[in-house]
Amino acid sequence: MFVWAFAAVVGLTAAGVVGNGWTLATGEPPHPELLHELDARMPLKVLALVIYGPMAFVKGGLDFLDDNPLFALLVVAIGIGWSFLQGVFILTTFFGFT
Repeated sequence: MFVWAFAAVVGLTAAGVVGNGWTLATGEPPHPELLHELDARMPLKVLALVIYGPMAFVKGGLDFLDDNPLFALLVVAIGIGWSFLQGVFILTTFFGFT
């Protein structure tokens, strides 16, 4: 159980670091509207959005917690599941956990 939570936290941490790094580098937070025009930075934009995705889901779900708690918990669960998979990828690829 601890390892699963650790992997989810690693995924959320990576999402937060990438989101803040993108915001510092470009002056705007990562959001899907970045993909509306093609340019040389498109691979970086897609990579930033894929890595930042779990944090966006968790933040979005927590924003709707008062309005629609069932939908909000579903969105938060999707974000945590995505961050878990991302954390497992990071831990196995870069740190050799098996």
